[in-house]
Amino acid sequence: MIRTPIRRIGVAAVAVTLALTVAPFASGTAHALSPLPITCDAAGTVLFTNGAHTSWQVLGRGSCQGDLGGTYFLDFTGTGTSDPILNCDTTTGGVLIVPVTNLDIHVIGTLTNAATLIPKALNQHWVAPLTTYPVATPFLVDNTSGGTIGAGVFFNNIFFDCVNNPVAKFAWGFLT
Repeated sequence: MIRTPIRRIGVAAVAVTLALTVAPFASGTAHALSPLPITCDAAGTVLFTNGAHTSWQVLGRGSCQGDLGGTYFLDFTGTGTSDPILNCDTTTGGVLIVPVTNLDIHVIGTLTNAATLIPKALNQHWVAPLTTYPVATPFLVDNTSGGTIGAGVFFNNIFFDCVNNPVAKFAWGFLT
């Protein structure tokens, strides 16, 4: 019986010490640690239409985390252009991997905090002077003033169909 109160006092002392150690970090403003990266993982679609320039449309939904704000629900859409592409050999049905050049997709969306339901706006340009579409499309993330704030990749034509296959996987990170 004597050990139980002493043990409780010891556990309480450890808990108070831990709380006092963590409190200074938790009580500061987020600006003291800015910029912090956010990483996103999403599924969606990628469509393109060839012409004088290739028109791109992306749409996705997923989740993000990383800026000490918790987990975010993510919804985004984007449109943009690149130089014309040809990614399929219609005579054999196989895939020709032709690099996409001058990709620029303007992406807008919403990050909604899962705990508080407070939204944050997402406004980015996904740009790449040269990509390896359709295997993977790496891109840089630029903010609206033209500064690079991150990088990512989307995978499309997962089964190498010789069609405009809309299935896509997106993964990217950026600084807030």
